[in-house]
Amino acid sequence: MELSKSTRLNAVFNALSDSERRRVIHYLTKTSDGTATVDELATLGNDFAGNEVRLRHIHLPHLDGTKLIEYDERTETVRYRDHPFFEDILDHCLENDPVL
Repeated sequence: MELSKSTRLNAVFNALSDSERRRVIHYLTKTSDGTATVDELATLGNDFAGNEVRLRHIHLPHLDGTKLIEYDERTETVRYRDHPFFEDILDHCLENDPVL
């Protein structure tokens, strides 16, 4: 089922509301192929163990549910889905507050 534009916009802002999710998306948009492993993404935070648990059970499933990424639990691979609108919003946020 296709999401309405309003629902999609709400999902984008919800995804941006969390700094860990912003870090994940920002990292993925800067990789050459838009992919990373869970281990790579877990090292973006200060606490590797806690960050990995939150990534696996909260943030990656959330982002996958909004269709911003594809999260393959079996291979532990994350792939960013190209969303220029989302990237524009993220870039604007980073311009105003560079601390993710």
